[in-house]
Amino acid sequence: MAQIDDHERAANSARGKSSKRQRFPNRTSFLAALLTIAETATQSLQTDKILNDTLDKSLEILNFDVGSVRVLDHEAKNTLFRIDRGFHHPANYTPRNQHRIEQLMIKAKEPHISPDIRQDPIHKSQSMEREGVISAAHAPIMSKKRVFGSLTVGSRRFHKFSKIEVDLLKAFGFQLGMALENAQLYDEMRQGKLYIENLVENAGEAIITTDAQDNILTWNHAAEVIFGYAKGEAVGKSLTILVPPGHPNELEDLRAKVQLTGPTRNLEVRRIRKDGVMINVALAVSPIKEEEDKVNGFLHMARDITEKTRYERRLKELDQMKSEFVSNVSHELRTPLTAIKGSADNMLDGITGPLSERQTRYLGRIKSNADRLGRLITDLLDLSKIEAGKIDLKPARLPVNLLVMEAADVLRAVAAEKLIGLEVARADEPVHVWADRDKVLQILMNLIGNALKFTPPHGKVIIAVDNAGAEWIKLSVADTGPGIPPQEAAKIFDKFYQMEQSNRQKTQGTGLGLAISKALVEMHGGKIWIETGIDSGSVFSFTLPARRPLEI
Repeated sequence: MAQIDDHERAANSARGKSSKRQRFPNRTSFLAALLTIAETATQSLQTDKILNDTLDKSLEILNFDVGSVRVLDHEAKNTLFRIDRGFHHPANYTPRNQHRIEQLMIKAKEPHISPDIRQDPIHKSQSMEREGVISAAHAPIMSKKRVFGSLTVGSRRFHKFSKIEVDLLKAFGFQLGMALENAQLYDEMRQGKLYIENLVENAGEAIITTDAQDNILTWNHAAEVIFGYAKGEAVGKSLTILVPPGHPNELEDLRAKVQLTGPTRNLEVRRIRKDGVMINVALAVSPIKEEEDKVNGFLHMARDITEKTRYERRLKELDQMKSEFVSNVSHELRTPLTAIKGSADNMLDGITGPLSERQTRYLGRIKSNADRLGRLITDLLDLSKIEAGKIDLKPARLPVNLLVMEAADVLRAVAAEKLIGLEVARADEPVHVWADRDKVLQILMNLIGNALKFTPPHGKVIIAVDNAGAEWIKLSVADTGPGIPPQEAAKIFDKFYQMEQSNRQKTQGTGLGLAISKALVEMHGGKIWIETGIDSGSVFSFTLPARRPLEI
């Protein structure tokens, strides 16, 4: 029996060699076979079609009985695709040794030849043998040294694989690997394209692309909602369908600006919907460039801000009404307040006759509170004028050292009454600023008065003037008060904000002094800030220009 098997193997081997000589007699036939596989593997970008067609063509060219392809998922370490041909019972061909074959391909990156699988330990599961396969060859499917899987061909006759067959099988594996890599890249690009298209289509803003002549190329769902045109109605039309009448050159001017300066953002324009309703949109336009930076189109992103614009306009109107109301009420309050203060002063001066000690004390309270009310009214008037833009600066070159001394002299009596030391740090030389004298004095009075208000008896308030570079002068008011917690310091310049005093009596005032000071400083082009900490005192600083802006 062994002699019959040996004779049969020899005969089969001879037939196989004869077949090979006829099939690949020269280099030309080898290249023809390779070209056929290359054409088959690259005629599609669908992975399953590539695998099926290439396996079929490989078996046809090599004239083998069975074949299979395995494509691996390296991260999950399992089989992504499995294609089989020629097996009588494909469901039975689930070789437990397939993993060893795939690992061998990954490690060796070279074909593995088994003239007799019964003698090859890698086929010890016998699943192919049960299918009647005697000889098999395995080649890695690879590209750029990366193994994607394995290509297997087999014969039910004993077959001694020739070098040209092994070379072809190896070449087929390379062709299949390149085709799979291209398909994978295409799939990744397609997925990326679909992802971007999905983002664009579902974006909350209208996203429109046009060519260089403003013809609409793409139109997303938000554009349909905002402008009322369906995609089919808009694509191919000119973007001028959205431009209100009377603006014939708007798109041309916008294109020229974008080409010259680059992307334009937050441009508020008027646009007209399909139903004729005029809307406000916030527009961003970017150039779409090809090679050599040639602009061949534009990307328009638009957001409907009609309601926002209407709301802001209404807020502005209400703010104006509020400012006018505050101004009118303040003026109306000043008239009777002036009469009250005048009458109290006359009585205290003895014009109405002698006063008792008790009467004098009561009139003193009336006068003190009338003065306080007068200051509050002045603050409200100043704030309403600032918000309405009705305060005009009258800047001039000022000796700021003398201005600081003047403010300190006015408040020195208040400091002495509270037993607080009020000092002015001496400057080495006169320092000048370009500012409005009255407004700077108001800022200083607010900051110094605020420092005296929060500094306890026997404390100290120091005013200093320093250079802050060549263009700016810094003025500082430092105190030895309790300091301000960080969460409070962030709000200290807000209108009507007063710091919570959990362990002290509430201080008098409206919380407008620092807000007004901030506005006046910023009107001069400077900035104001605070440096403070709990139990470490506070330092309020602000800057003013050292000279005319044109001189800076």
